[in-house]
Amino acid sequence: MATKVKSAKSKVSVKETLKSEREEKVAVKQLLKDERTHKIAGTLFLLIAFLLFIAFSSYLFTWDEDQDKFSYQMLLANDIKVENMLGTFGAFIAEIFIRHGFGIASYLICTFFFVCGVNLFFGKKVFSVKRNLKYLLVGLPLLSIIASVIMKGSIFPFGGFAGDNSRDWLYNRIGQVGTLAVLAVSVLVYVIWRFNPSFNVPAKKTLEASEEELADDMAETNVAVSAEEKEAFVPLEIRGNKMNGDGSMMQVPDQFNPALNHDIQMVERDLSLVIAPTKKEEPPLAPIPEQVDNGIISIPAVNRPAKKQDDLLPIELEIKSVPEKSHEEPVAAVKHQTLDTPYDPILDLRDYKYPKLELLEAHGSEKIVQDPNELETNKNQIINTLKNYDIQIQKISATVGPTVTLYEIIPAAGVRISRIKNLEDDIALSLAALGIRIIAPIPGKGTIGIEVPNAKKTIVSMRTLLSSEKFQHNTFSLPIAIGKKIDNENFIVDLASMPHLLMAGATGQGKSVGLNAILVSLLYKKHPSQLKFVLVDPKKVELSIYKTIEKHFLAKLPGEEDAIITETK
Repeated sequence: MATKVKSAKSKVSVKETLKSEREEKVAVKQLLKDERTHKIAGTLFLLIAFLLFIAFSSYLFTWDEDQDKFSYQMLLANDIKVENMLGTFGAFIAEIFIRHGFGIASYLICTFFFVCGVNLFFGKKVFSVKRNLKYLLVGLPLLSIIASVIMKGSIFPFGGFAGDNSRDWLYNRIGQVGTLAVLAVSVLVYVIWRFNPSFNVPAKKTLEASEEELADDMAETNVAVSAEEKEAFVPLEIRGNKMNGDGSMMQVPDQFNPALNHDIQMVERDLSLVIAPTKKEEPPLAPIPEQVDNGIISIPAVNRPAKKQDDLLPIELEIKSVPEKSHEEPVAAVKHQTLDTPYDPILDLRDYKYPKLELLEAHGSEKIVQDPNELETNKNQIINTLKNYDIQIQKISATVGPTVTLYEIIPAAGVRISRIKNLEDDIALSLAALGIRIIAPIPGKGTIGIEVPNAKKTIVSMRTLLSSEKFQHNTFSLPIAIGKKIDNENFIVDLASMPHLLMAGATGQGKSVGLNAILVSLLYKKHPSQLKFVLVDPKKVELSIYKTIEKHFLAKLPGEEDAIITETK
């Protein structure tokens, strides 16, 4: 009995120890995630940057007087007097970094601490820490070597110990001329990497003239222009031949109409697939009406060298694309009511201004980048994998989305859907994809879908969703912009029509992004008199950034100091 009691007590003590360790870990995590911890750490980083800058700057003028007093015991001694503005600590740190380190390039270390401190203090990404770290790792050795080469023979250690030794090593290996050439190229590469300047070569002037300019010249000179002379003024884009859909040459009439400004569409003839172009603002000069069918363009491949019957893939891949409609339009302003109309609560905040779209980041055109080689490779891999299991298909098409491409296949007659669905892992292995999803069958269609992640994903920005016509001119009570569907169409729904909304997923799957997308969508569409949030955030990390809208949009419980509820109970 005594041994059983002792074992029970030991188990209880072990459980209590494990419980206390878990509580300590949770407390440490909460401390690290606390906003106050970040601000304190940011303040310390800014202090370090300031002290290093003062020590380095003072060392430029006091290094000669303090040089003979440098020792590793100077920090503990009380009878050593130095001229550095930060005392023995400043003299010691400056001597270590400048003379025994990288010389004047050590100032880059101050910028790194400054960037980290600013980001932590303000709680947002003001500067890029990773980019600054890259520049620091490259700039320290490069600037120290350049300073040593330029200021060779100077008493002051402009390049420091690292720069002087690197300079001597380069001189011994490639000589002084080779060292200067390597440094010049290194500086040029660094400037291109850091600032990405544009090196534009002046283009040759082409013989082009608009119809108005030519008419003015003819009116001034009163000279008749022949047909051959007119052809010289026709822009190059509308002269010459174009390819028909069957591979033959189509003659473009040499009409004198320089006002037309057409785009040349390049057609890849060595692939058995063609990507459907996105919607253009101006129509092409020579369309191919025989091959356009409901937004799908298919061009047969040219004749290739004869191969074995097993290697031939006569099935063509049709790539569907839906043109994206995105128009930058301002958010509709609140209309003021007159005294004859019923009371409108919006008038309580008549001067309220909706947030502008310029507050959101713009990510360029955000057009989907379609890689024909990737699509063709995936098509062949899918067909070959199915063929290995004696599964024949009649047709395959692809719909390219921002992050996922949907391949729709129509199986041959007599093929059971369950056989294709059981090959999900084999198809994923052949495509070398992280994971695929098979939809068998696609609802409302007589096809089987295979979703494959894109190798190069396209950014879907909040600014594009909120500036779209579908979001600006909807009649939803609570419109929210979630993202884009696989066909690149904006997915905007009404939150009020949902019985409930549950967001779940593993770490890094986008729960916080989705939650912020919902809140931002409502803030851009609703007036403070129409909307109030009750925010509950026990972790104190997700919703703390919304404290600034407390007076307008947050509902506060009576007797509570904070509008955002953080109490778990």
